[in-house]
Amino acid sequence: MTISSSTFGGDPGAATLARISTEFDAIARQMSTVSAEFAELRRIVDDVEGPAGEAAQPDPPVQPEPARQEAPAGPLTTPTVAPAPAPPPPASPMGSRQPSPWASPGRPAGRGAYTYGPPVQQAPSRPGPHPAYGPMPRPPAAPLPTRPPARPLSERVAAAAERGLIGKILATAGVGVTLVGIALLLVLAAQAGILRPEFRVAGGGVLAAALVGTAIWLRRKPDGRIGAIATAATGIAAGYLDVLAATKIYEWLPIVAGLAVAGVVAAGGLVLAYRWRSEHLGLLVVVPLIVLGPVLTGGLDMTLIAFMVVLAAASAWVQWGRDWIWLHTVRLAAPTIPLTAVGLAALGGTSTANTGFEFAGAALVVIVLGFAGALVAMPTTRFREVIAGLASATTIPVLFAGAVMDIAGAVALQASVAVLVIGVTVICSVVRTERFELPDVVAQIWTATSLVVLFVAILVCFDGMVAVSAVLGLATVTALVARTWSATSLVLLGGSTVLWAIGFAALLDDMPPYVLAQARLMEDNASLSIVIGSLLAAAGAVVIAAGWTRLTAGDLGRVAYTAAAVVGVYAITAISVTSGVLIAGADGFLGGHVIATTCWVVLAGAALAFARRRAGNERTAAVTGGLVLVAAAMAKLFLFDLATLDGIFRVLVFIVTGLILLGLGAWYAKALQGERVPGSPTTTPGADTPVRPS
Repeated sequence: MTISSSTFGGDPGAATLARISTEFDAIARQMSTVSAEFAELRRIVDDVEGPAGEAAQPDPPVQPEPARQEAPAGPLTTPTVAPAPAPPPPASPMGSRQPSPWASPGRPAGRGAYTYGPPVQQAPSRPGPHPAYGPMPRPPAAPLPTRPPARPLSERVAAAAERGLIGKILATAGVGVTLVGIALLLVLAAQAGILRPEFRVAGGGVLAAALVGTAIWLRRKPDGRIGAIATAATGIAAGYLDVLAATKIYEWLPIVAGLAVAGVVAAGGLVLAYRWRSEHLGLLVVVPLIVLGPVLTGGLDMTLIAFMVVLAAASAWVQWGRDWIWLHTVRLAAPTIPLTAVGLAALGGTSTANTGFEFAGAALVVIVLGFAGALVAMPTTRFREVIAGLASATTIPVLFAGAVMDIAGAVALQASVAVLVIGVTVICSVVRTERFELPDVVAQIWTATSLVVLFVAILVCFDGMVAVSAVLGLATVTALVARTWSATSLVLLGGSTVLWAIGFAALLDDMPPYVLAQARLMEDNASLSIVIGSLLAAAGAVVIAAGWTRLTAGDLGRVAYTAAAVVGVYAITAISVTSGVLIAGADGFLGGHVIATTCWVVLAGAALAFARRRAGNERTAAVTGGLVLVAAAMAKLFLFDLATLDGIFRVLVFIVTGLILLGLGAWYAKALQGERVPGSPTTTPGADTPVRPS
């Protein structure tokens, strides 16, 4: 707003004062608006806090803004503006109006009007902190929920009865009792001569059919599901036992025909279980047969095992579209447990004549069923690890093949199973589609299974030091494979470490370190298998140490390399001394120790050369190992070689070792001098600055 100087009689000073007064008046209105907004914010905060904000003070009443009055023309007193708004003072006892906190000296109560005269003295007011910036009151903590009291036993029993649990228990008990009665009918009646065999078998068949028909009729009732399942399971199991009796006890049916009829009965029962969506019925069909089957067959034999295999094969389809893990477990356990029992019996010395071929065939069929069922169920099941473990469990009978079959047949069976398992794992890990992808944990489980089977096959095929060399070779190859197969690298490396430890322990048992120091004992124990085993032990230790360094932290890698260095020193000594004894007898023993001491010093030099190409902790570890090996070589030279060797061998070991140490010292000193000179070709490759000498 511009005020002309003509309004004040052409006085420029009066016009300037009028303009300043107008601007201060605008500032006063703006600050009044801000004060009103803060008051509104305080009211909102108090409303939000509610009862929790009892400590907050009530908002002061907001004074309505009076109408702006035009300032009269004339001389003006320079207005002063309060630095900050203050809460209005309490009302005067006389009821007179108090001046506004925004009023300047000489201004009346109404804002926007200036008066003439001396400035009005006002008591200074100090505004307190705004409630919005004060400490926020905390609501009271909610009480912890109390645990409801445990229901009485009577209420829990009543709830279980409402869910049908008691009915299931009673129905299952009825199935068991009825089947025991049928077994007594078929077995005990035959022993006592009660009724003719034809009536016994026919009566069992009629009873089985009647029970199944009753179950189908009960299933149509609104509340007849539990009773139908129990009745159907009883009838189907009775049919099983009737077929087994006609086949084994009375020998009316050949084994093949009896197994075929039993498979038909099993398929009928599982059809009902599949259509009724009842895993409980499937279990009641299979479990009684596993328990009562040996009663009719007179014990465990290949007839019962063959029937169990047929049962497992005939019930495989029922898993399609059904994630029934318990039924799957029972199906595979039905043939696996009897096969394992046969293997344990053979291991204990029980005669197993003419059962090798049948055992191998049954074991292969069960393994194929286990792994095929696992692959089919893998895309949809919730129990991938369990199904993979069950498939691996079907290979347990194969571990006892060496006691049931001859060595060639057992090794062939175990090798075939190992190749089958590892082949399935590799193919399914490589070939991945949108609908199927083999989980890594499943591949790891099956890889470990194949390693175990291969290890047992080696123990069956070989013995003595040949078996030790074979185990060390398997460990080395497995550790090499672990570098390329990422999905199962950790399992392969762990398995190779375990196999290597077993093989190296057996090597130490056949060739203890103290034997290497005695010529007579070396002549008795030296063999080519010791040389091969020592070589494989050293190679396996290096490969395994490199694998652990690649897959894990540095501390474990340093421990692995330290262990590999110790094994390497022992292996070189064993190879040198054993080879010398095999070649030249007693003189070869002395020459072998000369070669061993020389190799120790050469290994120390190799460690120091390796240190020059590394930095940091790796360099320190290599230098430390090289110096420790030099110290060990010097100790062997003066404590053992000097006392044991004689003649030319003593001279040779000292001269050769001394020359190697002289050359190694001169070379290392020159290498360190080159590292101190920037830009020298002897600096560490790939480093921007020379490596600091150790």
